[in-house]
Amino acid sequence: MFSLVFRSKTEGQLSDALKISSRVTQAEAYSTTGETMDIALNFGQGDVVHAGFELYQNQPNPFRGKTLIGFNLPEAASATIKINDVTGRLLKIIEGDFAKGYNQIRLNSSELGAKGVLSYTVETVEYTATKKMIIVE
Repeated sequence: MFSLVFRSKTEGQLSDALKISSRVTQAEAYSTTGETMDIALNFGQGDVVHAGFELYQNQPNPFRGKTLIGFNLPEAASATIKINDVTGRLLKIIEGDFAKGYNQIRLNSSELGAKGVLSYTVETVEYTATKKMIIVE
């Protein structure tokens, strides 16, 4: 068990500033019997915030060669990742079953046959999000 203490430098809701994700390490806790448990933040007013769906900016961006696209799923799900050029032409589609929490895919620019500004979309049955990325060659 541990505690974190934060000091605000600007006005705002703490619940808007802090979120849980599995982007760096898996966001999970363990019971005394070793069972995996979910993690949530409680902001003292009965509001509990769970790690939810989130699409992250690809890293690096802009990129040459390879990039990573990361996303967080609130539960294990099938997802489709679509890469499009600025005209909307579909360049690549990746389908798979992904785990609850942080997931990432590696993308090679040579697989796309395009450069410049592209968009990537992650879709599940319940969620959809799109971001832009730039290929420099």
